[in-house]
Amino acid sequence: MMTLLAGVDGGATKTVAVVGRPDGALLGSARGPPSNYHNVGVKKAAKAIQSSIALACQHGEVSTKNLGTVVMGLAGMDSPGNFRVGQRVADLTRLAKRRVVKHDSVIALYAATLGRPGIVVNAGTGSFAAGLGRDGRAIRAGGWGRIIDDEGSAYHIGKLGIRAALRASDGVERKTQITNMLVRKLKLRTIEDIVHQVYEKPMTVEEISAISKLVAQAAAKGDRVARDIFTHEGEVLANLVSTIARHLGMTRSRPSVYLTGGVFKSGPVVLKPFRIELRKNVSRFTIRRPKFEPVIGAFILALREQGVETRGRILTNLQASYKRHLDSIR
Repeated sequence: MMTLLAGVDGGATKTVAVVGRPDGALLGSARGPPSNYHNVGVKKAAKAIQSSIALACQHGEVSTKNLGTVVMGLAGMDSPGNFRVGQRVADLTRLAKRRVVKHDSVIALYAATLGRPGIVVNAGTGSFAAGLGRDGRAIRAGGWGRIIDDEGSAYHIGKLGIRAALRASDGVERKTQITNMLVRKLKLRTIEDIVHQVYEKPMTVEEISAISKLVAQAAAKGDRVARDIFTHEGEVLANLVSTIARHLGMTRSRPSVYLTGGVFKSGPVVLKPFRIELRKNVSRFTIRRPKFEPVIGAFILALREQGVETRGRILTNLQASYKRHLDSIR
């Protein structure tokens, strides 16, 4: 009976899982609830991962009993202690003979570069940059969580949008379209009512992150406050990339820079300041789209755990089958 492999992208807003064969062909995929243990707890995180993998196997008409290796890219793996808890989450799933936990930046890196030199910068619910050097060394910068860091992320932009609206109400800062947009979207009587929503309801990470879309809409309409927010966040993300490039000796080698995460879908309001700031330290670079979604990076690493490199026929099989699973992966 063929041994199967699985990859997992476990984040703060959702869990994505794929299952496939050692020849690179994906058989099944599925999305499930969040599995960041910092937000939902260890048991719920394990259950989310377990159910997502099981559903991917069901969609692929295969059994979880045939899983040999599962690589899980988990958010919030920022210290040895985090990895110990992350491994406990993985082990609680009781799936596969081998369960490997990686930082989510690592799976995003391999999904983008297929293990070749390059830099990936993510601006999703959280934010980070990671790079792979010519010597195979992988490093990252940022991504220390929403309380300490995560500038450039949808959560941080959403928080800044709320703050800007409240400060405008106080008269501390200039008026902004974000205020009326928040009142309408959240059905508030006054903008001050959002304080109750944030602290007493309380608003979830996902809900605050979603406000970044309102800030993006205001910025696209020319709102100065919203545009200033995106300019600052774009510059922060560029500085993360510059840091990676400097440490890996890529500042003069025209590195490939892969952009991931919903914030970059905001378009020129974030991309323009990002490019301008990055050119200050990395004079030449190429912006590229990642080859695959991050969960595929976890699958690629599962293949590597089996001694299989993603090239030739393996890559062809992966690319062909990937197209059939895009709707459930994204």
